[in-house]
Amino acid sequence: MEAGTPAKEASMNEAKEEFDEVQYMPSIDLSEVLQIEAEKNWLTPIVSYLKDGRLLEGKDKARKLIELNQQVIPTEVHMASHRVMKYQDEENKELIRLNLNLIDEVRMEAEQRTARYKNLMAKQHDAMVKPRHFNIGDLVLKRVSLATKNPIHGKLGPNWEGPYRVINCKREGSYYLEALNGRKLDHHWNVEHLRRYYQ
Repeated sequence: MEAGTPAKEASMNEAKEEFDEVQYMPSIDLSEVLQIEAEKNWLTPIVSYLKDGRLLEGKDKARKLIELNQQVIPTEVHMASHRVMKYQDEENKELIRLNLNLIDEVRMEAEQRTARYKNLMAKQHDAMVKPRHFNIGDLVLKRVSLATKNPIHGKLGPNWEGPYRVINCKREGSYYLEALNGRKLDHHWNVEHLRRYYQ
């Protein structure tokens, strides 16, 4: 049973009124948001640039200030965020020097992690692979490729053709084949494209 149109409108009006009440209630005091410390630090030129539009003397300093302004989000300058309030120049420089000293260890750890990951992936792949070997004289079927597929058959055509006899093994997983009437195939075939023929 559907609700009537007046009932729907009444519920929508109630929802709008609740939304209007919540929408205009400020959650943070404005003085708390715009609070900036009075002491001079690296943010002072940025704050003066944002408030008054004043740039530093000299082209290089002004250019650096504009680049720095693009790197630091302006809302972080106006808001009392943890990153801005807890910044200490000497401690920051010391931590940067420490990071530079430890960069070789970090790089070595990343290389070891990559090697462990590659070994794990190779182990999982090798566990899934079922090796196939054929002896000379074995009968095999050869996968039909798009080039050799008869277009008349369409998608219902055979996916394997043969049987063929293995006459030579060039290297592990690579075989030369001949048809049962004695006609040799031109090039060798990878074991991926072959499977055993059972009579």
